[in-house]
Amino acid sequence: MSETTRDNKLPMIITAFASVIFTVAVLHFYGYLNFAREDESRLVAEFSLVTVGSEEAGQMRSRSANQVAECVDGILVLHDSRHNGLSGLLVDDRQRVIRCNAQSVPAAE
Repeated sequence: MSETTRDNKLPMIITAFASVIFTVAVLHFYGYLNFAREDESRLVAEFSLVTVGSEEAGQMRSRSANQVAECVDGILVLHDSRHNGLSGLLVDDRQRVIRCNAQSVPAAE
Protein backbone atom coordinates (compact mmCIF):
# COMPACT_ATOMS: atom_id res chain seq x y z
CA MET A 1 0.00 0.00 0.00
CA SER A 2 2.87 2.37 0.70
CA GLU A 3 4.28 1.76 -2.81
CA THR A 4 1.10 3.01 -4.50
CA THR A 5 1.06 6.26 -2.51
CA ARG A 6 4.72 6.88 -3.35
CA ASP A 7 4.01 6.34 -7.05
CA ASN A 8 1.11 8.78 -6.98
CA LYS A 9 3.17 11.61 -5.44
CA LEU A 10 6.03 11.50 -7.95
CA PRO A 11 4.03 12.84 -10.95
CA MET A 12 2.66 15.68 -8.80
CA ILE A 13 6.17 16.68 -7.66
CA ILE A 14 7.51 16.58 -11.21
CA THR A 15 4.54 18.62 -12.45
CA ALA A 16 5.09 21.24 -9.75
CA PHE A 17 8.80 21.64 -10.62
CA ALA A 18 8.05 21.75 -14.34
CA SER A 19 5.34 24.40 -13.89
CA VAL A 20 7.66 26.62 -11.82
CA ILE A 21 10.46 26.32 -14.40
CA PHE A 22 8.04 26.99 -17.26
CA THR A 23 6.57 30.04 -15.47
CA VAL A 24 10.02 31.55 -14.85
CA ALA A 25 11.01 30.89 -18.48
CA VAL A 26 7.88 32.61 -19.84
CA LEU A 27 8.29 35.61 -17.51
CA HIS A 28 11.93 35.97 -18.57
CA PHE A 29 11.01 35.66 -22.26
CA TYR A 30 8.44 38.47 -22.05
CA GLY A 31 10.80 40.72 -20.08
CA TYR A 32 9.09 40.67 -16.69
CA LEU A 33 12.22 39.35 -14.97
CA ASN A 34 15.31 41.55 -14.91
CA PHE A 35 18.55 40.10 -13.60
CA ALA A 36 20.71 43.18 -13.04
CA ARG A 37 24.32 42.84 -12.00
CA GLU A 38 26.51 45.35 -10.21
CA ASP A 39 28.91 45.61 -13.16
CA GLU A 40 26.04 46.37 -15.58
CA SER A 41 24.96 49.49 -13.72
CA ARG A 42 25.98 52.86 -15.12
CA LEU A 43 26.56 56.22 -13.54
CA VAL A 44 24.26 58.59 -15.41
CA ALA A 45 24.87 61.77 -13.43
CA GLU A 46 26.36 62.94 -10.16
CA PHE A 47 24.47 65.15 -7.73
CA SER A 48 25.51 67.35 -4.84
CA LEU A 49 23.56 69.01 -2.06
CA VAL A 50 23.45 72.81 -1.96
CA THR A 51 22.12 74.14 1.33
CA VAL A 52 19.86 77.17 1.41
CA GLY A 53 21.68 80.34 2.41
CA SER A 54 25.16 79.11 1.47
CA GLU A 55 27.53 80.82 -0.95
CA GLU A 56 26.99 78.01 -3.47
CA ALA A 57 23.26 78.78 -3.68
CA GLY A 58 24.01 82.08 -5.42
CA GLN A 59 26.18 80.37 -8.06
CA MET A 60 23.52 78.01 -9.46
CA ARG A 61 22.63 78.10 -13.15
CA SER A 62 19.20 79.08 -14.37
CA ARG A 63 18.91 76.15 -16.80
CA SER A 64 17.40 73.03 -15.24
CA ALA A 65 18.89 69.53 -15.33
CA ASN A 66 17.83 66.77 -17.71
CA GLN A 67 16.52 64.60 -14.87
CA VAL A 68 13.10 64.69 -13.23
CA ALA A 69 12.56 63.29 -9.71
CA GLU A 70 9.42 61.48 -8.60
CA CYS A 71 8.46 60.04 -5.23
CA VAL A 72 7.30 56.43 -5.72
CA ASP A 73 6.36 54.42 -2.62
CA GLY A 74 8.58 56.60 -0.44
CA ILE A 75 11.69 56.22 -2.66
CA LEU A 76 13.09 58.97 -4.88
CA VAL A 77 13.16 57.81 -8.51
CA LEU A 78 14.93 59.81 -11.22
CA HIS A 79 13.83 59.81 -14.86
CA ASP A 80 16.17 61.05 -17.58
CA SER A 81 14.41 63.24 -20.14
CA ARG A 82 17.11 62.78 -22.82
CA HIS A 83 16.99 58.97 -22.83
CA ASN A 84 13.42 57.72 -22.98
CA GLY A 85 12.77 54.94 -20.49
CA LEU A 86 16.01 55.43 -18.54
CA SER A 87 15.23 55.75 -14.86
CA GLY A 88 16.82 54.74 -11.61
CA LEU A 89 16.92 55.18 -7.87
CA LEU A 90 18.79 58.04 -6.27
CA VAL A 91 21.39 56.61 -3.88
CA ASP A 92 24.12 58.14 -1.75
CA ASP A 93 27.84 57.31 -1.91
CA ARG A 94 27.26 54.17 0.22
CA GLN A 95 24.60 52.84 -2.19
CA ARG A 96 21.74 53.56 0.24
CA VAL A 97 18.37 54.54 -1.24
CA ILE A 98 17.24 58.15 -0.74
CA ARG A 99 13.77 58.27 0.83
CA CYS A 100 11.14 60.94 0.23
CA ASN A 101 7.81 62.04 1.63
CA ALA A 102 5.01 62.24 -0.92
CA GLN A 103 3.49 65.53 0.14
CA SER A 104 1.13 67.37 -2.12
CA VAL A 105 1.65 71.05 -2.76
CA PRO A 106 -1.17 73.12 -1.27
CA ALA A 107 -3.36 74.77 -3.88
CA ALA A 108 -3.58 78.55 -3.99
CA GLU A 109 -6.96 79.85 -2.88
